[in-house]
Amino acid sequence: MNSRARSWLFFIPLLTSLTITGAQSPTPLPPIPTPAQRDAMRKGGSNAPLIPGPQSPKQLDADANQDLYDVTRYFLDLEFIPSTTTVTGSVTISATSLNAGLTHVVLDLFDNLNVTQVVRGTQPLSFSRGNNLLDITLDRSFGAGEPFDIKVTYSGVPQSTGFGSFGWNKYIFPPSQKNMAWSLSEPDGARTWWPSKDRPDDKAMVEEWWTVPSNWTATGNGKLIGTDNLPNSRKRYKWKPTHPLTSYLVSVAATIYVKVTGSYTPIAGGSMPLEHYVYSELRTEAQESFNTTPQMITFYAQKFGEYPFVEDKYGHSTFPFSGAMEHSTNTSYGYLLVDGTHNNDYTVAHELSHQWWGDSVSPQTWRDVWLNEGFASYSEALWAENIGGFSNYKSYMNSFYRSSFAGPVYNPLDLFGTTVYDKGAWVNHMSRWVLGDSAFFLAWRDWYATHKDGVGNTAQYQATLEARHGSSLQWFFDQWVYGVNSPNYDYGFAVANRGSGNFRTTLRIRQIQTDAGLFRMPLQVTLVLPSGNQRRTVTNDQLDQDFFFDTTQAPTDLLFDEDNWVLKVAATKIVLDDGDADGVPDRNDNCSAVANGAQTDTDLDTLGDACDPDDDNDSLVDALDCAPLDATQGRPGEVAALDLQDHVTLLWTSHAQADGYDVSRGALSSLLATQGYGACLATNLTQTSYVDLAAPPAGDGYLYLVRARDAGCGGSGSFGSDGNGQERPPLCP
Repeated sequence: MNSRARSWLFFIPLLTSLTITGAQSPTPLPPIPTPAQRDAMRKGGSNAPLIPGPQSPKQLDADANQDLYDVTRYFLDLEFIPSTTTVTGSVTISATSLNAGLTHVVLDLFDNLNVTQVVRGTQPLSFSRGNNLLDITLDRSFGAGEPFDIKVTYSGVPQSTGFGSFGWNKYIFPPSQKNMAWSLSEPDGARTWWPSKDRPDDKAMVEEWWTVPSNWTATGNGKLIGTDNLPNSRKRYKWKPTHPLTSYLVSVAATIYVKVTGSYTPIAGGSMPLEHYVYSELRTEAQESFNTTPQMITFYAQKFGEYPFVEDKYGHSTFPFSGAMEHSTNTSYGYLLVDGTHNNDYTVAHELSHQWWGDSVSPQTWRDVWLNEGFASYSEALWAENIGGFSNYKSYMNSFYRSSFAGPVYNPLDLFGTTVYDKGAWVNHMSRWVLGDSAFFLAWRDWYATHKDGVGNTAQYQATLEARHGSSLQWFFDQWVYGVNSPNYDYGFAVANRGSGNFRTTLRIRQIQTDAGLFRMPLQVTLVLPSGNQRRTVTNDQLDQDFFFDTTQAPTDLLFDEDNWVLKVAATKIVLDDGDADGVPDRNDNCSAVANGAQTDTDLDTLGDACDPDDDNDSLVDALDCAPLDATQGRPGEVAALDLQDHVTLLWTSHAQADGYDVSRGALSSLLATQGYGACLATNLTQTSYVDLAAPPAGDGYLYLVRARDAGCGGSGSFGSDGNGQERPPLCP
């Protein structure tokens, strides 16, 4: 349902300079309503939340009883008498017991309606009233799977609930009475004018016989299968839908009408009638206002699957309401919207898309109402995209935007509030972004094909998306469907020149919301480059997170979520701290005190070459290192692990930087007496061993020292340090 009050007062063309190519689309583009306009248009202008109240124990008992039987068919044979504003007649309910030993059934029916008889066949049945319920005692017990029929005869003046549920006026200003009969039963107003199992999860076949004054036309669901002229200037219209309905979609609209007709060509060929019943003074305006309907049906049929009720018809019946209501095959359409322009095309599109989303696939419970209204609102945006391209689609989605929504999408605080309509549309918009166009629209076709003529719930829809996505979307539904509020982003970026035509952009994203936890979402990032923009996608799954992008040109700007795929409070650009102005933010800079855009770190010790005194970690500071970035070039360290084998062969471990080795020998007695280390035995040996056949003097021993030698600029290493920590003197040249 979509409610819009006095549409020409609220709509201001936003895109009048744009035109659409193609003979089948209106030009200029229809105006897009703003959020403020949407608030004024919904629910007949009422700001009061609409949601079923807490159930009494009697109502809970009634629900429990209704779970025990399945309604398969309703036959409504009713007369609408304007002089007394009375509805009178009978409703026959065909049902099947779902439980062994079913002895009574409870129907929803307002207490002010007078029930005169309830029968099964010719057998009268006893019944009781109260709490707007009709409790019928069956004449015998019915087993599981056993069918039965009940006929309820009643009359009375329907009460108005919800959006009206039932009315007798034809015009809003002034609210003249007794010149029209109309219904708008969503969500639970069917019970105000006919007995039913008034809940969305039990769909049934329906036949409607409406008797009205002979100068009136009575419209209904499905196709007209006949009319009867009756005594006392009365006429009966017989409507029969081909597909099952839920109770809130059963519709009557009866007054003096003229009919504007058209046709739709189904995907498989042939022709389906379009029938628009309008007040006689609106005939000319209706011919213009409704002439895009065939193109809309074609578009949605190609997008979602064939129009659900192609065997019957589609059309509108004008009635005194500020908006419209998606009664199956026969949308009740506020007469104020029929103005001879295309200003209200999006209302036409909204109600038409409901034929798929709500009428064919109905919500299992009213907690799932976003599967109706969020889908229909999003379908408006899809029509905007179809006629005006992606830019028009973005503009339309922005019209649903608000920085905050009250309550969750599922089990909402208000069944027909902006959270359900507008945030529901955003949930679909974001789902499309997460899945990608192909998988998303295939999932929508799956949802329709799998649940056509039935009901569905939010968990089942999640599973449908997951099947096309290939992985769980619990995180997404927890955030956006079952959760509340939205992310609030700060973001900043900096660009560093890394040399050789390479530039690195650092992007920092922070979530700063305080009314919700972490939101995980893929985010679109646009790098603005001299040669053209580049788009990247990052997955933001931390409250404070850095991302890096390499390009061959320096970006001049960075656009955050350019196409507004994510519902957010705001995205505020911030400046990242960069003390040395090298384009690397301080948090990411390995040497934040010295400009070093390249961020080189030769020895990978995280100090960064700009701040590291020994870049190659060769134990030689850069200032004294002839090759400060080459760990293989430089003064070698000490040689370790000396060993003497067979008393003649000296062995040592190779050194990574050594190109050769020097060996010295001294007598132990000399070392102890004078700290003398002897003399050089050999220089620049390429092997790691030396054979010394000389034997030390009697009563003495030899001390051997080995040092590594770098043939490059590193030169000779050390013979080690003495007991005082002083380096031993060089014994070899």
